[in-house]
Amino acid sequence: MTPRSDLAVVKRAGRIAAIQASAALALVLLVVGGVVFTVYVRAQNRQIDTELQTLATTADDANDPPPDMELALRENTGQTSTSDGGQPGLPLLSGPAGYGDIHADGRHYRTLVVDRPEGRVAAMMDLAPYHAGRNRLLMSLAFAELAGILASIAVVVLFTRRSVQPLAQALALQRRFVADASHELRAPLTVLHTRAQMLAHRAATADAETVQRDAAALVSDTRVLADVVDDLLASATLAAGKPPRDLVDLGAVLDAVRDSMAPYAESLGVDLLVERENRSPAGLFEVTGSEAALRRALTALVDNALGHEHQGGTVRLRLHRDGPTVSVAVADDGVGIDTDTMATLFTRFSHGTEHTTREGRTSYGIGLALVREIAQAHGGDITVTSAQGAGATFTLTVPAAQPN
Repeated sequence: MTPRSDLAVVKRAGRIAAIQASAALALVLLVVGGVVFTVYVRAQNRQIDTELQTLATTADDANDPPPDMELALRENTGQTSTSDGGQPGLPLLSGPAGYGDIHADGRHYRTLVVDRPEGRVAAMMDLAPYHAGRNRLLMSLAFAELAGILASIAVVVLFTRRSVQPLAQALALQRRFVADASHELRAPLTVLHTRAQMLAHRAATADAETVQRDAAALVSDTRVLADVVDDLLASATLAAGKPPRDLVDLGAVLDAVRDSMAPYAESLGVDLLVERENRSPAGLFEVTGSEAALRRALTALVDNALGHEHQGGTVRLRLHRDGPTVSVAVADDGVGIDTDTMATLFTRFSHGTEHTTREGRTSYGIGLALVREIAQAHGGDITVTSAQGAGATFTLTVPAAQPN
């Protein structure tokens, strides 16, 4: 599965999760709104019944009932009276006692008929104001529900994206680690293969001491593979943004890289030389950072130079201190870098087409991107100068360690 398809799966899962969570929140909001409306209606009904009960049991006559309420009375003598709008209540005086509902003149009334010692009373309440209040509440709830649903969708989408982002980053880091591991193991495996070939060639003709020395060197190269794994883990630490803290002698690291890559360079017919300032005082080339990561960076630069060098050429490793910075220049006199390649030289997975000593080897364009990442993690930089057909010089510059 490609990285894009992995990312598409993660994004699709995030969208599904967002839709499900938004639907659940919308359902909760609808339930809450329904409960609020039900409680409100029941409170209204209790208020209406209470007001009807109070009016029906205390009214002395049909004159001046409270607003939105009407009265119809019938005394024991048979005489009836009504308020100005109480005529619809006259039929109630002949009906059963208790609560009821009637519709008259386009209005909906809640009614209560009560028998009293002095006669029968029919109290009526116009429900139009209460219905208007319910409609306003429904409208308010609808707007609140809509706003809440939209807000919940926005929040869920935001948090889902944030929660899915680490997973997408983890997938990207996983693929990046595989690519880095493949690239970083290629150079030491090539050196190990060359050493094994040399040992096999000499085994039949060389003396026992030479064979033993080559075998010991072969064992040493296998340890380098373990160091590369440690390097990769150190790179992961740098990628996580943790600042390097070790005091590293860049000169010693450069010597170790030269010793490790020398057999490979020899097999290609290329000289590998280290040049530094004479009588360098102790601590001149010390920097603060990760020794493993810096070794990886220098190994990648040397491997890149060897891959673009002609047989019989020379790769020079120049160590220099310039004020507050220490630099290592890796220079070859090989094919150089064309202008189009220079523009994307440090872009991951990009690579040039001129490889003179890498016949049969595929370049994945990872090494120089890693070098830049390591340099930047140390507060430094990587620069390149080149003339096509006249070689190239890569200069890794990092801040020198501050004296205590």
